[in-house]
Amino acid sequence: MRSARLTQLLQAIDRLHPLPGNVTRILRALDEPDTTAALLAELIGLDQALASQILHMANAASLGYGPECTTLSTAIMRLGFKRIKTLIMGAAVSNQLSRGLPGYRLGPGQLWNHAVASATVAQWLAHHFGYPNPEEAYIGGLLHDIGKLLLDQYLLLDYQTFLEMIQNKKSLLWQAEEALIGLNHAQVGGLMAEKWSFPPVLVEAIRYHHAPSLSFEHPRLASIVNLASAIATRDAIGVTDPYGDVPHPEALATLHLTAEGFERLREQAYRYLVNQSSP
Repeated sequence: MRSARLTQLLQAIDRLHPLPGNVTRILRALDEPDTTAALLAELIGLDQALASQILHMANAASLGYGPECTTLSTAIMRLGFKRIKTLIMGAAVSNQLSRGLPGYRLGPGQLWNHAVASATVAQWLAHHFGYPNPEEAYIGGLLHDIGKLLLDQYLLLDYQTFLEMIQNKKSLLWQAEEALIGLNHAQVGGLMAEKWSFPPVLVEAIRYHHAPSLSFEHPRLASIVNLASAIATRDAIGVTDPYGDVPHPEALATLHLTAEGFERLREQAYRYLVNQSSP
């Protein structure tokens, strides 16, 4: 029998605001085969903040070896449509991911920092494992924890029980969520991604990053996101997944990794992450 709390959560998902209209238009255009850089520049130019971000990224990508980008069309051509899609989807959720989550004892910016670190590592892992779309892995890593945005308020209502399950009963974070509410943050994130009409491959990466073998169509991407989150997890704050740095055995098996092999990979990926974070 469905609990009242689960019913409220499902209703909250159903009432989610759609993505901003400008984001939806750009993402729809990116999925059209005949879309040109000029058309994208016209759509992106309607959002001054987004246009500035893309110009900045394009000039940063040149590392000083190419002429400065002064127009959106040039910036789009330099970055490519796949990277543009990554930036657009990241911009759509960045404000939400940056807020504090008291139910998880996360301060402002902490979830966003983990999201960006996971995305960076996921892209690196995609290259390492020969995954054909590293940009897809980046987006999957960036958005894998969006379900926490909705679950936070429900965990806060029963925080002491949540804390007891994690600290004393040694439950994994997602197991404690599921026991208390009926869904975990990965499942909620998958429902949110469906509501926002994300591509099925991203819906699966978000929904199954804690259970990669359930991703029948894209288990490698779900496994890459699982490993990326484990590698990107720093010292736990409050109750924030004290076992989050442990990869799922299904992810290791899917990517043909032993535990020892993962530890070696973790060190390589972590060094890459630190280098990327350095000024």
